[in-house]
Amino acid sequence: MPTSLAGALRHAARQLLKHPGFSVVAVLTLALGIGATTALFSVVYGVLLSPYPYARPHEIWAPGVRSPTVEQRMRPYQLREVEAMAQLPPFSAVMATAPGSTLLTGGLGPETVTAIRVSGNAFDFLGVEPLRGRTIQAFDISPGGVAQPVTVLSYGAWQRLFGGAEDVLQRTMVLDGEPHTIIGVMPPRFGWWTGDGVWLPLGREAAGRPVFPIVRLHGGVERAAAEQQLQSLQVELAAANPGGFPKDAFASTLTNYLDLTVASGQMRNSLRLLFWAVLFLLLIACANVANLQLARGSSRAREIAVRMSLGAARRQIVGQLLTESIVLSLAGGVVGLACAFGITHLMVTLMPGFFVPNEARIELNGFALAFCSFVSVCTGIISGLVPALHASRANFVHALSDESRGSSGLAGGRLRSGLVVAEVAISVILLGGAAMTVRSFLALQETNLGFRTDQVVTVQIPLPARSYGTADARNRFAQALLERLRAVPGVDAVTIGNGGLPFGGPLSPYRIEGQPLPEDDRRVRVQLVGEDYLHVLGVPLLRGRMLTGREVAAAERMAVINESAAALWSPGRDPIGRRMSVDILEQPAGSPVLAPGTPSRDVTIVGIVGDTKNDGLQAEPRPAVLVPYTLLAPAQRTVAVRTASTAAFISSLRDIVRRMDPMQPISAPQSFEEILGAQSAQPRFIMALFSLFAGLGLALAMAGLYSVLSYLVSMRTREIGIRMALGARQSDILRLISMTGCRLVGVGLGVGLAGIIASAGVLGTQLQLVEGSAGDPLAYLAVGALLAAVAMAASVIPARRAARIAPTEAMR
Repeated sequence: MPTSLAGALRHAARQLLKHPGFSVVAVLTLALGIGATTALFSVVYGVLLSPYPYARPHEIWAPGVRSPTVEQRMRPYQLREVEAMAQLPPFSAVMATAPGSTLLTGGLGPETVTAIRVSGNAFDFLGVEPLRGRTIQAFDISPGGVAQPVTVLSYGAWQRLFGGAEDVLQRTMVLDGEPHTIIGVMPPRFGWWTGDGVWLPLGREAAGRPVFPIVRLHGGVERAAAEQQLQSLQVELAAANPGGFPKDAFASTLTNYLDLTVASGQMRNSLRLLFWAVLFLLLIACANVANLQLARGSSRAREIAVRMSLGAARRQIVGQLLTESIVLSLAGGVVGLACAFGITHLMVTLMPGFFVPNEARIELNGFALAFCSFVSVCTGIISGLVPALHASRANFVHALSDESRGSSGLAGGRLRSGLVVAEVAISVILLGGAAMTVRSFLALQETNLGFRTDQVVTVQIPLPARSYGTADARNRFAQALLERLRAVPGVDAVTIGNGGLPFGGPLSPYRIEGQPLPEDDRRVRVQLVGEDYLHVLGVPLLRGRMLTGREVAAAERMAVINESAAALWSPGRDPIGRRMSVDILEQPAGSPVLAPGTPSRDVTIVGIVGDTKNDGLQAEPRPAVLVPYTLLAPAQRTVAVRTASTAAFISSLRDIVRRMDPMQPISAPQSFEEILGAQSAQPRFIMALFSLFAGLGLALAMAGLYSVLSYLVSMRTREIGIRMALGARQSDILRLISMTGCRLVGVGLGVGLAGIIASAGVLGTQLQLVEGSAGDPLAYLAVGALLAAVAMAASVIPARRAARIAPTEAMR
C-alpha cells in the first residue's frame, strides 16, 4: 500500500484508469450533481449573499414603522424629516434617495430617462468609486439647497447614449429643459435604483418628492437603542404630519438593507428551496456512485483480502479507497464545471429580471470554484465512505468465498437495495415538488382575469413637469390624444388611465356615506379611466351604467365600482346613487399627481362592474373605484387600445404624438399578453428549474436501479441457470428480476410520497403556489405513474437479459 499522499493519489489514478467504464459513468453521474449544485450556488451567491458592491452593505439600515395594520420596512419621508433624522446621535451617516424620471432632449432625445436624485453624501455613503470622473458631492448642493446642474451617468446610459465615448466628461445633457454637465460615470456593477439612468443632486427644489433614507450606526450602537431614539423623533413627526404615518399606534423599526432587496421575498424562498432540491439531486448522485463502488468493491474483495493478509491495516485500506473516491469526485467536479456553466446560463435566462437586484452578477467566480472544490471533496467522502468500510471488512475467508461463488454477499445486497430505495424516495420528493409547481403554473394560466387580453396594447406616456406642470395642461393633452387615436383606422376602442393598467393603481382610505368608518384600515384601489375603459378591457357591466364622455371631459365626480367594492355596503343597501369618499381624490399622493380645480373626495356611484385581477394573478381582486381620469392628473399616463393591427397603430401613435408635441416621448408598447407574462415569470422560473432538477434526479435514480438489477443478474447467473435447468420458464425469470425492481421502487415510492405529503404545506407557502396545488392528489398520481413507468423500463432490460441466459452457459 502506498504510504505517502502522492503515492496514494498515483495509485488511485491507476485504479480508475484500469476500469474506464466504471470511471466514466461515475464521473458523469457526479458531474451532474456537482454541476447543478455549483450553478445554484452561483445564483445564491450573486443574488442573496453578495448582491451589492456597496461598502459594508450589512451595516446599512432602513428606517420604517410597524403597526397592527401597516408595516413599512422602507418608507417615504419628507426631506425635512430626513434632515431631522440625520441629527439623531445613534446615526453616523444618513443618505437620501428621491426616485423619479427626467425628459432628455437636445441631440439625444426626446426620451424619458430614469433620474435618481441623491443627497450630497450618497456616493461616499455607498463607497463605490466612479469609473470616470467624480461623483456627486456635498458642494454640488449650495447652502441654500440649490442643486448644481451636474449629473453622473450609469454605465448602461454611458454605453447606450454615448457609445462608451472616452471624452464623455464635461459634455452636456439637456434634462427637463436645463443643460446638465456630465461629471462622472459609474462602473458596470453600480446600479443604485437604476442600471440605465442618471443621478442628480437632491436639492430643495425636489423637497415635495418622497425621499427614502438609509442610515449607518455609530460603532457600538445597538439597533434596539437606535430604534428607541428613532421612535421619539417619529412620534414628533407624526404629530406634525398625521397623514404621513399610521393612524393607530406604531413602532419604529430599522431593517437591514440586505433584507429589503427585490430578492428578499419570494425569490429568496424560491432559491432556498431550489438549493435543497439540488442537494437532493447531489445525494442521489452520491448514492448512485456508492452503489457502483459497492459493486466494484465486491469484485475487488480478493485483492483487498490479500492486501490485508499481507499486513495492510484496515485504516490503510479505507484510506486508499476513500482517496480513489475523492479523486473520482474531483474529476466529476472538473466535468461538473462545464455543466454548471450551462445550467447557470439557463437559470439567468429564465430568471425574471425584476426579482433580481440590478447590481447582482451571477457568474462562476472564485467563490463558486472554491465551493465546487469543497463539494467535490465532500461528495467523494460521502459516496466512498460506506463502500470503503464495507470492502475493508477483515473476514478474509468470507471475502474469498464470495469471490469464488460470484455472490455479492447478503450485507452488500441489502446496502445496495437500501441505496436504491433512498434514491427513489428522494427523486419522488423532487418529482412531487415539480408536479406541484407545474399544477400551480397551469392553474395560474387558467385564472379568470375578468378581462380580455387579446388585441390590447398599452403605451406609457410620461408627461414632463416642465411642459405639463398643471392638471389642466395634462388633461388637455390626454383628451386631444384620445380624440386623434379614435380616428386611427383599425382602432376599436381606446382609453387612458394611470400607470399599471390593468394591474396596480393607488390605494386610498375611503368612507361610505351613512356607514361607520372601516375598523381595519382597509383601502380601495383607485383606477383612473375613460368612458371606453370597459370596451377596451372587455369587463362586463353588471348594473347601472358606465361613465359618459361628457362626465369624463367635465371631470364630474361620478364613479363606477367593482363587485368587491359593492360588498363594502351594508347588506340590503344598493350602492348605486349613493356617495362615497375617497381620500386620495382630495389629497393626491406625491407631487407628480395633480388635482384640477377645487379637490374633493366625494363621488357618486353610477354603476357596478365585474371583478378583475388588479393586485397580481394570485391575489383576490381588491375593492376598486373607477373614476374619470380627469379628476387626477399623474405625470405618467397609460394609453390602452383594442386594435387588430398593433404595428400600424404604434406607427400612427408616434406620428400623432410627434405632431402634438415634438419633444414628448413615449415608452415601448406592451401587449396584455406581455404584461401577463411578466406577472407569471416567477412561477414559470420555479416550475422550469424544479422540473429540470426533478428530471435529472429521476434519471439518476433509474440509472441506479438499472445498475443494481444488472449487477444482480451478473451475480445470480449460476442461480438463474440452475432454475432454468430445473424447468423455470423465461417468463418466470423475467418476473423474478422485475419483481425485485418493483419491490425496491414500491418501497421508495411509499417513503417519498410520505415525505412529499408531509412537506406539501411548507412547499405551498414558500413557493406561493396557487391554492390547492400543494395537496393536489392528481400531482401525486402523476408522480406515481411516471415513476412506475420509468422504473419498469429500467427493470425490463436486465430482466430480459436474465431471461435469455442459456442454462448450459450459466452452469459453465
